[in-house]
Amino acid sequence: MKITLTTKNDRETLSLAKSLGPYLEPGIQLLLDGDLAAGKTVFAKGVGAGLGIEENIKSPSYTLLCIYEGRLPFYHFDTYHLNGIDDFYDLGFDEYLDGDGVALIEWASVVRDGFPYGFIAVAMEKFPEDENRRRLTFTAVGAEHQRVLKEWQEHEHIGL
Repeated sequence: MKITLTTKNDRETLSLAKSLGPYLEPGIQLLLDGDLAAGKTVFAKGVGAGLGIEENIKSPSYTLLCIYEGRLPFYHFDTYHLNGIDDFYDLGFDEYLDGDGVALIEWASVVRDGFPYGFIAVAMEKFPEDENRRRLTFTAVGAEHQRVLKEWQEHEHIGL
């Protein structure tokens, strides 16, 4: 299942991601990719807000993982500085993927090869003619992740 949407600015990107939060369940993984300044952390803030997290969500660039508590635990990874899926496993990060929370992985292309779980991939692109606009393409892999994306689309009238 694939959905492509466009947002006009950070506020819309945040709002779109926030609308996804209520549909997320334990064990859901969001694999987020995009160039620098594509809005990945804005998207993560929206997901966190949708999970009821009141704490300020920041990019875990050098800490690699930030954990937040909301309706569900929110595991926010940044894999930019890793060398692949083996580093991810060596650091024990896979323990957070099958558990009680939602995982969002920024720079997911670093670990996607060999990623054994179902996921919702979110590709973010800036429009060259308008730095504020973003194209977000959501692709669900695995039955559970497809169901979540479909429920979000149907109940929020996303992309219809």
